[in-house]
Amino acid sequence: METRWKRLRFERGWSQRDVLRRMVAAGRRQGVALPSEESMHKALSRWENGHCRPTSFYYGLLAEVFDLPPDDNPVPVAVPKPGTVVAELVSLRAEVSRLAELVSRLSAVA
Repeated sequence: METRWKRLRFERGWSQRDVLRRMVAAGRRQGVALPSEESMHKALSRWENGHCRPTSFYYGLLAEVFDLPPDDNPVPVAVPKPGTVVAELVSLRAEVSRLAELVSRLSAVA
């Protein structure tokens, strides 16, 4: 079964290692270290083979890697437990997004 992730990778002529390298770079830009390469390779294989779907966090990284619109997420967004680092990151991302939108509006007015 060909999944979206496998098709997108093949369309670009990338290996799984290429995708993983780009995901690690995307994670770094967000200030997040990903699990080991072996663990990520297993996860990518499972996503590509349709055994499971990436969580909203990993979908975000894949969307960045494959240049997909952020609102194209077919996966339900998992709500992190309050008080966790993930919950704090989600809150900070939302705030950064809100501030970026504000800056964009102010720039348009100026």
